[in-house]
Amino acid sequence: MARLVPVVITAVLVCSPALADQGGNAVGDFLPQVAQWAITLLGLTVAARLAWQAFGRAVPVADVPTFPKYMTSHRQYLLGSSAFVLFACGFFLLLVEENRQVIMLAPLVPAIPEAILEAVKTQSPPYLIVVAAMGAVYLYLLTKEAPWNALLMMRDVIHTWISVPQLAKQIIAQIRFALRVPAETTAEVIASAAGVTEADFSKGPRTPDRMWAEVCYMRWWLTQRREFRADATFFTEDSFAFEQLAQKFQWASSTMARWKSGSALDLELTTFPQTIRELHDNFARLVACYLIYRNGLRNNLCTEAKEFGIDIDAATHSNPLQYWIIYAIALIFSVYIGVIVSAVAYDFIDGQGIVLRQDPNRLLAWVLYALCNYGLAIVVVLLLRWILSTLGVDTGQSHLVTYCWTFLVSFVVGPAGLTAAVHYFGQPSLSQLPYPDLYFRMLQWGLGPALVSVYVSYYLDRQSCSDLPDIDNSAATVWWRLLNCFVFAVGTVLLLLPNLLSLTAPPDAIWVASKLQFIATGTTFSMAFGLALAAQFALKKHPQPQGSLPGSNANIVISG
Repeated sequence: MARLVPVVITAVLVCSPALADQGGNAVGDFLPQVAQWAITLLGLTVAARLAWQAFGRAVPVADVPTFPKYMTSHRQYLLGSSAFVLFACGFFLLLVEENRQVIMLAPLVPAIPEAILEAVKTQSPPYLIVVAAMGAVYLYLLTKEAPWNALLMMRDVIHTWISVPQLAKQIIAQIRFALRVPAETTAEVIASAAGVTEADFSKGPRTPDRMWAEVCYMRWWLTQRREFRADATFFTEDSFAFEQLAQKFQWASSTMARWKSGSALDLELTTFPQTIRELHDNFARLVACYLIYRNGLRNNLCTEAKEFGIDIDAATHSNPLQYWIIYAIALIFSVYIGVIVSAVAYDFIDGQGIVLRQDPNRLLAWVLYALCNYGLAIVVVLLLRWILSTLGVDTGQSHLVTYCWTFLVSFVVGPAGLTAAVHYFGQPSLSQLPYPDLYFRMLQWGLGPALVSVYVSYYLDRQSCSDLPDIDNSAATVWWRLLNCFVFAVGTVLLLLPNLLSLTAPPDAIWVASKLQFIATGTTFSMAFGLALAAQFALKKHPQPQGSLPGSNANIVISG
């Protein structure tokens, strides 16, 4: 499928001579649109396929590549892969269709040559080739596994939302250090394998004898499931190499007898403990994936894991509502700074010099609108999460499901608050509209609070939920986290750019339309960046008490 990437460019190259031959007639005016739509549709198809493949690529678990579909439930995997496909296709559509919106900001960026602007307006063949080239590079990035690839970073984030691979790693760690083989199964395990005795199950956790006993138990446990359940798809997966693992187990069974008999050490027996460790890790990986694969609900997983001999506690959460004030303060300061800096920058670019005094009423109005839109959405989401947690409704619910309804709730609630603010305090041309009509006019501004609410919720969970990796607060990661905030803010602005550039000012407005658009763009960036900074840096976990297990819940406090 990756070979289809160059087709996007080829389609444009084929169309280009035709476009040049048509001149300025009606057909020639229509063909550029056809060519761009062809690029878009073909690119979306390829992007969807490549994104699906990228989401399913193997990730290392116990130093062995393992496919994500075996480290989460089938439903969660489909939801996660669909979310990444939608993200990849949406970003491709934004890249191909909305690049003109970015370039048309040229009046504010005099460095862009007039020839480029004209090519963009007329959608000439050279411009279409550039668009196709950008699309081809984007599609190539979906196939390129690299630490710097931002597209696949989003895939990795969605993986964590469906517990890939941290849940499998948690189960493997429990098997390594805390496996308790049920007493009622030891007799059957001993009868099914050579070189294991009942005393081996009570020896030190990392001794070869104890590890071999646990290997025999895991092999017996898996064999039972293989024989009495319809799991052919799972056990025939090539990456698990179950048959080769069984053969290695049989070899180890005979070697274990020599090990216990105290035979003269040879090279084979010298490396035998390492062989036992590798077998233990491979069987632990197989058990972990099987437990997750067979149990779609977290409660069911915890129950079957307990029967197997390990404890997997349900994820613990702290009360998210208590941190609303942090985001409210960050939002107010972000709006204030965004409006002031954007207004001063516009006046400077417009040749009016540095004008620090701006209309204070406009400042207060923008703070009000931001609190009613972004602020209300964040508070409602935190409130709903607290209610669901109190009622126990979210037990077993994956983070991806939480972020999906967070996005939808914020997308609906934010514009509702903004509608109320505009109805009572907005300009007459809008405030006099019927409430339903005004709400649907404001609905276009729901994307911003939806994106911010998901971002805030995710990084709050990174600090307050026991089943997500902690944020690395070391000094070495500061610049990377700042870059993360900046990229998120830029992405939010790009998604909202068509709406921002469509703003108009009434005849008696203090700010002309171009200044209004510039300030709205700058303030949107400032809000997204400020709230992202609050999510990344304003909260910090208490240090875990000495001796506590990794992943246990810890309270968080306001940083600083």
